[in-house]
Amino acid sequence: MTRTTHLLRLVGSLWLAAASASQVYDIPAAVSNRTTTALFTSSSSGLDAPKINPVNNSAFDWWYFDVVSTDPNSVASVVVQISGSFPNGTPFNMFVNGDGATVTADDNVSSGDWHGTGFKWIHTGNATYTIQVDAPDIGVKGTISFHSIAPAHYPCGPMVVGQNMEVGPRIGWANAIPDAASTVELTVNGTELAFTGAGYHDKNWSDQIFTTNITSWYWGHGRLGPYSIVWFDFLALDGTEYVSAYAAKYGTIIAASCESNSIRVRPTGQNATYPPHLSTPPPSGYHVTLDLENEGTLEVDVTVTEIVMDISEYTRSVGNMSGVVVPVGGQNERTVMGGKALFEQFKLTE
Repeated sequence: MTRTTHLLRLVGSLWLAAASASQVYDIPAAVSNRTTTALFTSSSSGLDAPKINPVNNSAFDWWYFDVVSTDPNSVASVVVQISGSFPNGTPFNMFVNGDGATVTADDNVSSGDWHGTGFKWIHTGNATYTIQVDAPDIGVKGTISFHSIAPAHYPCGPMVVGQNMEVGPRIGWANAIPDAASTVELTVNGTELAFTGAGYHDKNWSDQIFTTNITSWYWGHGRLGPYSIVWFDFLALDGTEYVSAYAAKYGTIIAASCESNSIRVRPTGQNATYPPHLSTPPPSGYHVTLDLENEGTLEVDVTVTEIVMDISEYTRSVGNMSGVVVPVGGQNERTVMGGKALFEQFKLTE
């Protein structure tokens, strides 16, 4: 019911065939009993391609898409699993099993078809993705579109050769769409869900069981004034904190780093326990400090307005953001900016 278990997860062996300039990956549903090899250093292409081969019981490789409404009076959201919330906050959560998949990678983009589910995504050029859903078994039909407005990146920097793709020990992460102008046009069990908002697409993978190295993590994305931001604050079992900071302004990256001082995310308000424990209820907010390098520091308060999913290990929320840029030297007038975000918390130990 989380990103880990149901969000377009691949299982089985992965076979690669050449198809003109594309690479076609056919993935059967059967789990492999062979040892998995994982990629953790970027190349000149393949940002959104599969990163493990084959997929055994210890490995995972997922593609994740979401949209959060940018209407300040709405808590509408959708995450392709499929789960989300209607504008009034009513949540929905459902999934369907597939019988294999095909992923086609073209340069640094991809298209995917999860056979037997009614879910597919198509890259249609010019930084545009469209998710098509026709899943009568779960009563969902429609489309979700993404037109990217912020450049792709890896945990430690922009989309270039030789980047480290580990956001934490043996956990890979590639963020193809940090922010997008998105439109949701779905029918969910007879109820229309239609809104525009801030879209997002990334992928995670590992050759190890998800809980092997993770104590907790905070992740989120949103649009704050002219800034598109993505945060990742990851705590490993040995107590080491790993982070990834990203900010783009008017479509240009101004910060992308995994240095320890690049970002800090901490819970605020009610239940502001750090690190979070399995028995700790979700907090009512977060504070994000993001280094914008020459522009100064972005200080953001994130307030939970709706919890979309809450189980013992995982919470996904929609919220409002309020932030200011503190210039280098701390001088000058500061303009308060507002925005919307979708974010999550994993907590895996007591």
